[in-house]
Amino acid sequence: MRTLVFSDVHGEPAIITAVVGHSGFDPQTDRLIFAGDAVEVGRDSPGCLELLDELGAECLVGNHEFGVFTSWPIEAEPVEPSVQRRVSDDLASGRWRLAAEADGVLITHAGLGDEFLADFESAGSAASLAERLNTEFARAFEAGELAGGRVVDSAGPLWWRPGRGSEPLPGLTQVIGHTPPEVMHGPDAAELWAKRGIYLIDPWVRGWRQRGFEPPVPVRYAVIEDGSVRVVEG
Repeated sequence: MRTLVFSDVHGEPAIITAVVGHSGFDPQTDRLIFAGDAVEVGRDSPGCLELLDELGAECLVGNHEFGVFTSWPIEAEPVEPSVQRRVSDDLASGRWRLAAEADGVLITHAGLGDEFLADFESAGSAASLAERLNTEFARAFEAGELAGGRVVDSAGPLWWRPGRGSEPLPGLTQVIGHTPPEVMHGPDAAELWAKRGIYLIDPWVRGWRQRGFEPPVPVRYAVIEDGSVRVVEG
C-alpha cells in the first residue's frame, strides 16, 4: 500500500484535484492523508473541506484550522461562519486528528522538535508517539484546555518549524507541511532536510496566489511505500 501525504492547500480545491491526478491515487489500494491547512488564504475553503471528505482522506489539524476553531484566525480576512462551524464540528468529532503514522514515519502538520524527545523515547515508535499526541489533544479538547497546552504551543506539531529553534527529533522520520518559503526555497533545502529525516511537502500556496494564479497549480506531496519516503513535485 502507498500512503500519499499532502498539505497546505489553503482554500484551493484545484490543488487537491491536481495531487490526486498527478499521484494516480486509487482509493482501493492507497491511503490518503491530508496534513493540515485546508482553510484560509485561498478562494474556496468550503470546497476544500468537502473534497477531502469525498476522497475519504485522513485529515490532520493545521494551525489555520486551529486558529479558525479558537476564533483567532491567522489571516486578516473574516472567516465564513459555515467554515468555522465545519472546522469546529470536525475537531469535536475527532475526525481531524493531530498526528498519523505510516511505515514508521510520523506525519503532522508542522513536525516535532527535540522538546518531545522524552515522549518519543517513552513511546518507543512513531505509531505510539502519534497515538500519544492524538490522545493528549483529544483530552485537552474535551476538557476545554487547549489554550497554552504543549501540543498546540510553538514547539508542538501545529507550529514547529525546521531551522527555527529546536533540532528535529533524532531517530524519527517525519513528513511535514507548514514550511516558510525561506526554508522551503533555500538552496537544496528540501534535500538537506530529507537527509535529517524531515520531508517537506508544503506547496507554498500563498506564493502561487501572489503570482496571480498562474498555471499550473502547485503540486507537492510525499509517497510513503515499503518503509521509504520520497517527495514528488509536479
